[in-house]
Amino acid sequence: MTEHEGYHETTFAAAVTHWWESKKLNGKGAKKGKGAKKKSQGAGRDGNLAGNTMDGFRDVLIEHLTAAGVDRKDIFSGGQLVALPANLPSYFRASKNWDVIVCKNSLFKKVDAEPKLIAAIEFKSQQDSIGNNQNNRMEESIGNATDFWASYENKNFIHLTPRPWLGYLFVGKYEDEQVGKSVKIKQPHFPIDPAFANGNPEATLRMVTELQGPSYAERYRIFLERMIAKKYYDGACFITSNERIASDAENYRCFFPQLSGAAFVDGLLRHIRAYYPD
Repeated sequence: MTEHEGYHETTFAAAVTHWWESKKLNGKGAKKGKGAKKKSQGAGRDGNLAGNTMDGFRDVLIEHLTAAGVDRKDIFSGGQLVALPANLPSYFRASKNWDVIVCKNSLFKKVDAEPKLIAAIEFKSQQDSIGNNQNNRMEESIGNATDFWASYENKNFIHLTPRPWLGYLFVGKYEDEQVGKSVKIKQPHFPIDPAFANGNPEATLRMVTELQGPSYAERYRIFLERMIAKKYYDGACFITSNERIASDAENYRCFFPQLSGAAFVDGLLRHIRAYYPD
């Protein structure tokens, strides 16, 4: 990636503001366990600033979903401590807690209709050690998606139709200079995948002891585009922020428009509207 300012939007501006403010409230003292109280993800908007750093993203999505006609009682979020956690049956494990799910006729409602999973969304964030932690985030996301679709194929969600919409939303702290900074790759045994050759055709034909490959942001783009192409995820969002822009109205950047907040929300709502026509 060469120098550019990124695609500007404000779809998740309030969520990013909350993300930064939560980090301040849960700062160094919280890391040491001194006096920081963590509220459950099910807390309301008034308690957001003392809650999970990603609660703002949950709130923005809920606002869009309910505006599109989704019954608020069909939207679930929160971890194991809330009364109705956003848990779904898994395949390789007993269950998985998602950040937001949309489910019609949940069993807890005791209605005369089978439950129908409409959507599930995973949130991920990263602030420090981008290089060290990126592969871990990707591996975790691949595993969660694989488990989700195995559970779906096993009819753990009862219905094979409609096919649920699976989304992945990532926000990371990237300094301006990090976004386009090349990262070294070593591939001594086989030629490099062309997507990671960074425009170097020779790297796809020979052993590479060291190559200036795509930036970490570009690697995320490749990862998410391939996950969508393979139908592991139906929609993905990749946004970045840093302290320099944290207080701006446009407090985050989308360096890949196809992975913007607006595109993510649009894809989700297009799917949702088919099941909430009114």
